[in-house]
Amino acid sequence: MGCNYDVIVVGGGHAGSEAAYISAVMGLKTLLITNSIHHIALMPCNPAIGGPGKGHVVMEIDALGGLMAKVTDQCTLHIKKVNTGKGPAVQTLRAQTQRDQYSLIIRKYLENTPFLSIFQGEVSDLILNSNGEISGVKTFHGIRFQCRSVVIATGTFLNGVIKIGEISYPAGRQGEFPANHLSQSLRQKGFETGRLNTCTPPRIDKRTIDFKKCDEQKSDDLPLCFSWESTPRVYEGSSVFLTRTNENTCEIIRKNFDRSPLLYHFSDSSPVRECPSLEDKVYRFPDRVSHLVFLEPEGEKSNEIYVQGVFTSLPEETQWQILRSISGLENCHIIRPGYGIEYDFILPTQLKLSLESKPIPGLFFAGQINGTSGYEEAAGQGILAGINAGRYVQNKPAIILQRDESYLGVMVDDLITKGVEEPYRLRTGKVEYRLLIRHSNADVRLAEYGYQAGTISLNRYRMIQEKKNIIAQEVKRLENTNIFPSVDLNRFLEKKHTNPLPEPTRINSLLTRPQINYYDLSPFDPDRPFLSPDILEEVEIQTKYRGYIERQIKSVNEFRQMENRPIPPHFPFDQLKILSREAQEQLQALRPTTLGQASRIRGVTPSDLAALLILLEKFRKEE
Repeated sequence: MGCNYDVIVVGGGHAGSEAAYISAVMGLKTLLITNSIHHIALMPCNPAIGGPGKGHVVMEIDALGGLMAKVTDQCTLHIKKVNTGKGPAVQTLRAQTQRDQYSLIIRKYLENTPFLSIFQGEVSDLILNSNGEISGVKTFHGIRFQCRSVVIATGTFLNGVIKIGEISYPAGRQGEFPANHLSQSLRQKGFETGRLNTCTPPRIDKRTIDFKKCDEQKSDDLPLCFSWESTPRVYEGSSVFLTRTNENTCEIIRKNFDRSPLLYHFSDSSPVRECPSLEDKVYRFPDRVSHLVFLEPEGEKSNEIYVQGVFTSLPEETQWQILRSISGLENCHIIRPGYGIEYDFILPTQLKLSLESKPIPGLFFAGQINGTSGYEEAAGQGILAGINAGRYVQNKPAIILQRDESYLGVMVDDLITKGVEEPYRLRTGKVEYRLLIRHSNADVRLAEYGYQAGTISLNRYRMIQEKKNIIAQEVKRLENTNIFPSVDLNRFLEKKHTNPLPEPTRINSLLTRPQINYYDLSPFDPDRPFLSPDILEEVEIQTKYRGYIERQIKSVNEFRQMENRPIPPHFPFDQLKILSREAQEQLQALRPTTLGQASRIRGVTPSDLAALLILLEKFRKEE
C-alpha cells in the first residue's frame, strides 16, 4: 500500500508538470507519477515555446504562478516578437530553447518544491470509493496510492502507436512504452474515447547544412523575456534559417502517398489539420510546391537541427530523399527520422469547465488526452487542472476563466462545448475579445485568480495592483495634459509624415496617430514620469486603442448578459419539442450550464437559442 496524498498527477509532460507544481505550491501533498523521471517536460517535437496564441498562454501561465515562462527564459537561444506587422492584440513572443536543458530545469523545480514527490511507474487503474468518487490510483506493478483528487495528463501515451511508412509498433513516444492499461480502465469506467494522430519532423546534423543557401533570422535586437521574474536580454549567436521545398520535393512525396500511414485522406485517426504533415500539404494543395522550412537549433552545444515544416510519417528512406531535394540540405545527414504517432484521447465534452470529469468527482484531465496539440495548450490546461484539483481537495469552488478574460478560458470553453474532431490548436483567430486579453496585460488580468488560489504571493499581487494603478494614472495624465505647437514639434511631425499641430491639444489625442509612439513625444512632454518598458507599452496601447477597447468592453457586457444566464442542472432538453431534434440531442448530451455555453454547441441554431430563452424563463417561474 502506498502513501496518502491530496492530489496525484498522472503523467510528467508539460501538462502534468504544471499541474503537480501548482498543486504543491498551494500547500497540498502532491505525487507526480511518470513513466520516466528522465523525460519530465520533454520536448519531443519542436524546441520552441510561444508564437501566435501560444505566447499569450505562456504569459497567462506565468500570471497564475506556473513554470513555463520562467523556465523558457532560463534556456532561450533565440527570441523574436511575432506579428509585429499587426496590432497589439495579436503580438507575442516566440523563443527557441535548449531542448534538453528545459526538461532538466523543470525537473529541478519539481524536485525542490515542498509537498511534491515524484514516482516512476505506470498507472494502470483508477480507484473509486463507494460513492463513485476518485480515491486513488493503482500502478501496473500493483502499488496503490490513496488521494482525494487525480489529474490525468498522459499526453500521447494512451494506446500509442508509432507509424513510419509501413512500419508500426506500440509506443507513447519514440523509445518509450505506451500506457494501454489506463486507456482500457477509462473506457471500462464509462469514458468515451477517440483516436488522433500527429507527426514530428526529422532532425539533421547542422554540419551537413549549406547555410549560405538559406535565409537567416536573427533574434530581435531588443531585450525580451516571457516571465515577470526574468530580466529581459538580447540573444546573439543562435539563428533560425529559412529554406523552401520545390517541385522536386513535392514530386517525391506524390510518388509515396500510398506509403504515408497517417495521410489526412487515408488515416482512420484525425491529424492536426492546422499544423499538417508535409505530405498532407502536398495532397491538399496540389498547385503549391513552395512550402516554408525552418531550420531551428535544439541546443547551444548540440549539432541537432529541428526541421520545422517537414512533419512526416513517410518511410525513412523517403525522408532522406525529401530533405536532400531542398536547397541547402542537398548533403544533409539525418540524426533522427521523423515519425507519426496515433493515440487515444477522451472526448472533452465529458468534462466540466473546471476540467473535472462529469462522471467521476475529483478526477481531472489536462493536455493532449483532452484532444489538444502543443506544449503551451497542455501546460495551460495543466495549471488550471492542478489549481482546480487542489481547490476540490480544499472544498473550494473551482476557478473558471471566461472567454473574455483569457486565452485559457477560450481553449477550455471550446473543448468542453464544441468537442474536437482533430487535435485542437489555439490561435488568435479563435479569440473574440483579443484586444482585451493581450500578451502584455496577462498579469493584470489574472492576478486576482492567482492570489485567490494561493499560487502567487501577496507581495507579487500588490506589485501588480501598483502597476495597474500607475498605468491608469499615466493614461489619465495624458488625457489631461496639453501639448503645444512649436517649430521643433511640427518639424518632427513632418518627418513622421503626419500633419503639423495647429493648436494646443491633449497628448493622448496626438498619440492616437499611427505614426507616433509614446517615446517620440518625450522631448515635448517634460513632466512625464520615469516608467518601466512594460508599463509604457500598456499606457500606449490603452491610449492608442481606447475607442476599440471601449467597444469590445461594451460587447463583453452584452455577451455576459446571455453568457451568465444559468441553465438548471436537470433542465429537460430532450422533452422540449420546440427545439430542433439535433439541438435536443446535443444539449441533452453535453448539459451546458449557461445559455452562453449552449450557444456555442454544434447544431444549436439562433432560433433554438431564442426558444430556449423563453423556456428557461417559463421554467424559472414554474419553480
